Amino acid sequence: MSALSAAVTETASPASESEPVILACRVEKARRQLLDLLLENNQVAGLIVRQLLLDLKKGIDYSDILLVKNNDDYKDSLHRFVAEVAKQDAFFDSLLDDVRPVNRYNVVQDYRLVQDLSQMPIERLEISPAAYRILRGLHFLSVYLIEISEIAENKLGLLGALEPGYKARLHVCRYGLKRLRQEMIASNTGLVAFVAHKYKTVSLSFDDLMQEGMVGLIKAVDRFDPERGNCFSTYAIYWIRQAISRLIVKQDKVVPLPVALAEKSSPIFEAMRNSYLQHERWPTLAELKASCDLSEQDIKTISSYYQSTYMQDAGANEDDDGMSMMEKMQQQQFSLPLEDLIDTDLVSYMDRAVATLPEKQAVILAMRFGLKNHTEMTLQAVADQLQVTRERVRQIQNEALQKLKQQFGFDLMLFLEPKDT
Repeated sequence: MSALSAAVTETASPASESEPVILACRVEKARRQLLDLLLENNQVAGLIVRQLLLDLKKGIDYSDILLVKNNDDYKDSLHRFVAEVAKQDAFFDSLLDDVRPVNRYNVVQDYRLVQDLSQMPIERLEISPAAYRILRGLHFLSVYLIEISEIAENKLGLLGALEPGYKARLHVCRYGLKRLRQEMIASNTGLVAFVAHKYKTVSLSFDDLMQEGMVGLIKAVDRFDPERGNCFSTYAIYWIRQAISRLIVKQDKVVPLPVALAEKSSPIFEAMRNSYLQHERWPTLAELKASCDLSEQDIKTISSYYQSTYMQDAGANEDDDGMSMMEKMQQQQFSLPLEDLIDTDLVSYMDRAVATLPEKQAVILAMRFGLKNHTEMTLQAVADQLQVTRERVRQIQNEALQKLKQQFGFDLMLFLEPKDT
């Protein structure tokens, strides 16, 4: 199948996913409790506002602060939030002109107030009811709330601005969230080993892949929302594979090219890296030709000099310690072998999603992605079977994908991509 990997567990057996989902629900409950406690104190809430604005203005990706459910909605919420804050004090008047959503990576753009804002007394920042409601509605990641609560306890605690009882509750609540978060990470490290062992590189050891895969697992734990009904294992594997893939591409080696070719090589190598990062495959000759103004012969010659360290694990040595470990690995939360569980879950989720589409769009996606007992087909094969043009199939496919993106958002589109263009 194509790259499908987020799943709804309504039809999954309780034994297969109950433990990680239950633990995720406990993490989410602790996260909400910590957020409620932080917003209970007006000075702490003011500190959150200031820190949030500063982090966004520093260029921190807002997906490292908030759970991205819908990009446009979050941009609007953040913009309205900053505008509400600006109304509360003349100190922030200029924010109304300078703060605006700009793109998915940089929500707030303003450079004049960073220094002044960092020096602003906490007590000067009053939070209006409207701003407070928006703040409560933002889904802060657990790791960010833990960091904010530590800043609040240290900074305001030293100033004597926190009552002993509140400070104690804050400490207990933060510790509870940290403990549950760490428990969820620890209980799913087997997923990292499972993914890491499927890759073999010349320059990267299994430990290197495990370390980077853990970064992906932590991102998955912080971003997993049990209310969406997704399967944690498939969601986490996407993030783990992404982290490992990025590390592998960074380690790619290029054999020195002749000078005449080296001057032309940059767009080819960039296209090859981007294709692997986005699609976990190397680009076709046609894709490379579309990315640069070079002859077919030059493209073939230049690409032949590109040596990737990546090799898919087609079978390790029998005496390999990692393989022995993987053969013995059987996580308690999975009633099925991991790959079977993932594939079954993905098919179930995608079938339900595609069923919401008009018949023609549903049929084309089923044929393209191998759903509903279809064999995965290329655009041309679908066009031939339906007796329409290849371009018409592409148009219908893209319309269908756009509808799924609007309805199912980030969860679905992370894992859905056609293999050919």
